[in-house]
Amino acid sequence: MLKDLIKNKIVIAVLSCSVIVTSTYIVKASGYEAGSNMDPVVTKSYVDMKIDELAKNVNQVIGKINTGNQGNVTPINSTNELEIVEVKSGQSIILQSGSEIILRGGKGSIIDSEFGGIADLTQGIDLRKGYDAPANHLLMVPRSDGRGIKAKTNCIFMVKGEYEVK
Repeated sequence: MLKDLIKNKIVIAVLSCSVIVTSTYIVKASGYEAGSNMDPVVTKSYVDMKIDELAKNVNQVIGKINTGNQGNVTPINSTNELEIVEVKSGQSIILQSGSEIILRGGKGSIIDSEFGGIADLTQGIDLRKGYDAPANHLLMVPRSDGRGIKAKTNCIFMVKGEYEVK
């Protein structure tokens, strides 16, 4: 009987200590302000905001680099939205990896590379050098290796991604 009484007191003491320690941590954790350095939870909107800030900084650095560009070469442009680009007859638009382009007006011919042509996502074919760029087809460049379109006449393109007009 004495052993049971001692055993019960030990169990009660351990449970009491556990409750006190747990309560202390709960009170301490609730004291952190949301979004502070002490708050371990990060929301998607916070991460998106930080990525946007980083993208702005990168674009500013690229803009500073491009301001030193001379001659008749247009600096590389990059956007996540479709952009209207006018290319004069004889000029070329060179696209970077993952860039998308749609010929809206004029005539142009495909510039390929040794690794292949430009993917015509509308027809599901690979367009090689010498092919005329089809109007109103979604084209995509898989690699940054000089692929693009040479304007036979003045052309209007819709472009999404990085490109350079030469």
